[in-house]
Amino acid sequence: MKTETSASAVLGSPLRINSLEIKNRIVLGPMAVLRPTDDGRPSNQSIAFLRRRAEGGVGLVFVGGAVASERAWNESPFFPNIRFDKDEFVPDLARMVVAVQEEGAAIFAQLFPSFGRMGVPRNGAHPIAASAKPVVMGATGFPDHVYVPGGRVTPPPDAATAADIKAVEADVVSAARRAKAAGFDGVEIGAHMCYFYSSFLSPLANQRTDEYGGSAENRARALRDAVAAVRAEVGPDYPVGIRMSVNDHLPSGQGADGFAEVARHIVTAGVDFISLTEGNYESMGQNVPSQSGNMLAHGEPQAFRAAVGGIPLFLSSTPDPQQAADAITAGHADATMLARQLLADPDYAKKVIGGREAEIVWCDHANSCLRRLMTNIPVACHKNPEMGHEDPEAKRATPLQNMFVWAAGNAFLMAIADKAAKAAPKPKH
Repeated sequence: MKTETSASAVLGSPLRINSLEIKNRIVLGPMAVLRPTDDGRPSNQSIAFLRRRAEGGVGLVFVGGAVASERAWNESPFFPNIRFDKDEFVPDLARMVVAVQEEGAAIFAQLFPSFGRMGVPRNGAHPIAASAKPVVMGATGFPDHVYVPGGRVTPPPDAATAADIKAVEADVVSAARRAKAAGFDGVEIGAHMCYFYSSFLSPLANQRTDEYGGSAENRARALRDAVAAVRAEVGPDYPVGIRMSVNDHLPSGQGADGFAEVARHIVTAGVDFISLTEGNYESMGQNVPSQSGNMLAHGEPQAFRAAVGGIPLFLSSTPDPQQAADAITAGHADATMLARQLLADPDYAKKVIGGREAEIVWCDHANSCLRRLMTNIPVACHKNPEMGHEDPEAKRATPLQNMFVWAAGNAFLMAIADKAAKAAPKPKH
């Protein structure tokens, strides 16, 4: 019997993650676009945004832009965030969960305990990471139509002590308990970009000489211990995954095989899936590509498959439905995880599974959404007028803010701004 390999058949087939069956293989990735209330609760807009993508047919929704600790809340480079760090937020989280599940989608919480190298020092507190190494934003280039005049280097974090690492782990465990209590179908621990757990995984960011540095096994230790602790808290049948960077894409950085080797040590603690993320804030052009399937072209899912066996892998940045389906058929991945494309067309999943690809509204990678996110302006999408006010009462960007977003994507204006920023006197320390 011939196996059906069309995009509609492959992406429309169910996927099992531990004890949970997801109705299809199209996943809404986590994004900080939910616009919660100022005190960190899901707003009506948060819920309406997620519900709309669930209505549009995705099988699984990740809740991003969330924090799992008071530390992360205080050091966040953007505000506000959805909070998993206190029991008082559980009823509001449950309201969001029910809204998504009522539309037939599963919903996972991303557990995010610290911004690590991207954290902002505030109120006398300093961010922590594996080592005291700052982030050179976009060191190898930015995404299309994204500019940072003069560049940006983050303040060096403090090197985390062993006690710090265990405190962060305890925050993750408590957040997992709250997520399960709120009815989330599963959780993932964020270890991507330049955030806390990701800072341990690559020798480029991890320069430690203790039990958390050096060998791949040691660099895996902090995240592996967190997975094991969460697994002990939520039990054997509850889906637990990790979100990992898969390639530094930097000179002297770690490649796919190195990250896959680290993952091989982590999954033994009870990982049910891995969400694959390309690059980091120093290689942002790779993290937010304008071409479909970069990750496949670089061989990164293939390296992870060889290292971790049959553990489900979520492919990112592959909006071409047939390309994603072919990767799944070939065994390189198990689901396709999308972000910007589902801003542009919340009905993408229904259209793909229904064989109506000609009707898809495609993301054009102008990245105005990213410029809005980077400047804390309400995120919108010029390809989808509904996006950002799925709740009709949601606050919209002002005309001045919209003009700023346009200017921030104009190459000519940004070239002038870059020259001015570089010519300006440097602050004295």
